[in-house]
Amino acid sequence: MFRAIKSELIRLNRPSFIVGGIGLMAGFASITTVLAFSAAGKSGVGPGQYIPTEAALASSDGFVSGLALTANIVGIVALAAWAIAVATDYGTGLIRLLVQAEPKRYRLLVGKLVALVLYTLAGTLAATLTAAGTAALIAPMFDVSTATWGTGTVVTLAQAFVHLSLSTVAWGVIGLTIATISMSSAVAIAVGVGYVVVFENMLLLVAKDAANWLPAATLTALAAGGTPNIDYSTALALGAAYVLAGLIIAGAIVQRREITY
Repeated sequence: MFRAIKSELIRLNRPSFIVGGIGLMAGFASITTVLAFSAAGKSGVGPGQYIPTEAALASSDGFVSGLALTANIVGIVALAAWAIAVATDYGTGLIRLLVQAEPKRYRLLVGKLVALVLYTLAGTLAATLTAAGTAALIAPMFDVSTATWGTGTVVTLAQAFVHLSLSTVAWGVIGLTIATISMSSAVAIAVGVGYVVVFENMLLLVAKDAANWLPAATLTALAAGGTPNIDYSTALALGAAYVLAGLIIAGAIVQRREITY
């Protein structure tokens, strides 16, 4: 098991993943924090677009309120990274060597899962700290009071990190599942982006209540610690259900798929 984890970590420790994944998460966290402050109090454009109010930004956890708007973008980055990590094994034929070296395939899946979770945690930590730093810099520009921001800063940062991490890992599992089914990172990324950008926004037009229970809205609520439409406990339960379903599907395919390429 530890060999599988180490192997995956070695393959993840390259510039394309570190800069393209962790760097993008931090960069998007900074950009969306600026957008959260500039659009404070306005309505979101979709079920997954929760924009904090001016009061929320001025509260004790206001410096991380922008992470709610970051959740889906950071989640898509994680989905892409997880999908690429999975699909590359099939595209390069490496999967044949892996299953020969480790016949117990569940260990390969667990090893990849643990490595990708650690990678994602590094990304969400960078995103959380970047968002907080950006908020401190731009708050005066938007006349947002920071008088209460010093209250429980460490606890607030820790909670924000946990919430964003749970949401982002769930997105990653979705990417892993789609890539395991399709054996293609392009398909997984296209499905993920198309779903968030098109499907849930279209569904919002005809079934607003239903859209609020689907992944984009649910995982946004999870990252935000709860929203007016979905409370945190509900978001956590739904997120766990999505992750469990994805892992069951991916695990069944990994165990039963015939490796002939």
